[in-house]
Amino acid sequence: MSQLIHLKQRIKTIGAIRKITQTMRLISMSSHSKLKKQTENMLRFRNEVRPLLCALSQNNPKEELQHPPKFKTLYILFAAEKGLCGTFNTNMFAYFHKHLTHEKLENSHIITVGKKASEYLKQIQVKPLYEFDKAMPNQLEKIAQDIYERVIHIHKHYEYVICMYSFPKTFFTQEAETVQIIPIQDDPCDIETKITLDEYEWHQNHKDVTKAMFQILLKTNILLVLSSSMLSEQSARFLSMDNATRSAETLLKEMKLALNKLRQAKITRELIELISSF
Repeated sequence: MSQLIHLKQRIKTIGAIRKITQTMRLISMSSHSKLKKQTENMLRFRNEVRPLLCALSQNNPKEELQHPPKFKTLYILFAAEKGLCGTFNTNMFAYFHKHLTHEKLENSHIITVGKKASEYLKQIQVKPLYEFDKAMPNQLEKIAQDIYERVIHIHKHYEYVICMYSFPKTFFTQEAETVQIIPIQDDPCDIETKITLDEYEWHQNHKDVTKAMFQILLKTNILLVLSSSMLSEQSARFLSMDNATRSAETLLKEMKLALNKLRQAKITRELIELISSF
């Protein structure tokens, strides 16, 4: 009898876990679909902005800084806000550990995005310059705006601003990458599309317009990196929860089969005892 009760309790618990993992799987897929649409729109927008910035920058020579930067690099580390996403965070920590050597961290600072990134820095006893927690898909634009405001305010103190994040190569595979957002890593003029400025009318001078376009491109790049990181996180969480749901279903089948065997054995034993008593 005790075995039957124990099995029923385990079946009930596993069933509850399956419902939770199945719900998280559906939420991850929904979030991934929304993020993917937003990312595709941002990519199209960036592809429109870059040719225009290229044309403007050709007519405006780059100004030399009056004061050299005080620091070398500002790193922005992107990780998940929560766990339950398979090896996503583990892979990002391994990537950080490999690339953030003592030589690179010398005279440099770090901004973390996501609670797990902050926890990683605490483990290696490195204090971040800023921390951006609660990095959730529904807070995408707000977090990107906050990061942009911090970066645009302090970027002149650094030679480089570099992002480390997870890029979704496919839905099933994610790969950690490094992208330099200041100065722009890829030459904005290294593109096929050519724009003639005669087609545009500017109320401001070209210098102010170029500065504004640079800020728009910078914010878009930050938004794209953050969106890509969240896309990878949601894909990893979906796959993890999908595997957990399948495992729970398999275990439920095994437990129910064991319960039926015990119940049948109990019935058979009672029948034998009843027959033998006559």
